[in-house]
Amino acid sequence: MTGIPSRRAVLGYALAAPAAGLLAGCAAGPRHERLDIAAGESGGMYFEFATLLSQAVVRYRLAEHSSALQTEASAQNLHLLAERRASLSLALADTVAHYRAGANAGNPLALGRVYQNYFHCIVRADAPIRGLSDLAGRRLGTGAAGSGTWVTGQRILEQAGLKSAGTSPRESKLGYVAGIAALESGRIDALFLFGGMPVGSVSELAARVELRLLDLSAVLPGLRSRYPGLYDRVVIPAGTYPGVAQAQSLGVANLLMAPASLPEKTAGQVVRLLVERAQELIPHSSAGIQYLTPQTLVSTAGQPLHPGARQAYRQLHG
Repeated sequence: MTGIPSRRAVLGYALAAPAAGLLAGCAAGPRHERLDIAAGESGGMYFEFATLLSQAVVRYRLAEHSSALQTEASAQNLHLLAERRASLSLALADTVAHYRAGANAGNPLALGRVYQNYFHCIVRADAPIRGLSDLAGRRLGTGAAGSGTWVTGQRILEQAGLKSAGTSPRESKLGYVAGIAALESGRIDALFLFGGMPVGSVSELAARVELRLLDLSAVLPGLRSRYPGLYDRVVIPAGTYPGVAQAQSLGVANLLMAPASLPEKTAGQVVRLLVERAQELIPHSSAGIQYLTPQTLVSTAGQPLHPGARQAYRQLHG
């Protein structure tokens, strides 16, 4: 993938389908008391998506109550599913693969691939950092511990040869709110950040401080060879953030996950909600790719689908 279509371009599926399929069986009332969604940090695009989805879950009577839960992103979201403190969660595909490889209790299943995530390596425009190799010995914000940013960032650093003695950056595990503040104040020299495009807090920072994005394309072939099916070649176009030039980067699918214990009928209804009410689920700020069609939702980067989701896709797309 070398370019970014318009924010609704991927929604080519005919979304005029009637709501009858979605609402069938719900007339007697909601099937669940709660269906909460583990999301991410407040103010992020995925928290906004989870909020829209939780509102739709209630509006279309899949549950009596639903909330988007503020978290530190992917790894915590998967743990909340395992602990039954959330019914659905958003998580990056590479973090899901890493989590499942660890044989964690209650391994989750995918309902669909919903959005593209874009990896950002952000520096101030006046910093003498022109490429990944220049991060050696620098102060680097690498994302909250266990977050998708941290997992992918560690793989990028390893691929770039920046994990050995004498080459490693000085890492701080900062969530994106704390990381943005640290970059602005000069407490770190560079920041790793993974998010839907554009990331609102980066736009706000770029309006106050001149920024650059580092080109990450050099590490992509190695990452794709070692972790097949997880990493896409993407471009963050010029002007995505005020005054910031285009940058080559890498993308990872954001998956909607559920525990295996979620009833198959409920999983199917959530899938139908994603497809039949897609236009209601696109965050206003989104400039990136949404995968809310049967053809693209089903491509879960090798992560297994929930049986109820698989059946729904067969019915929707054959």
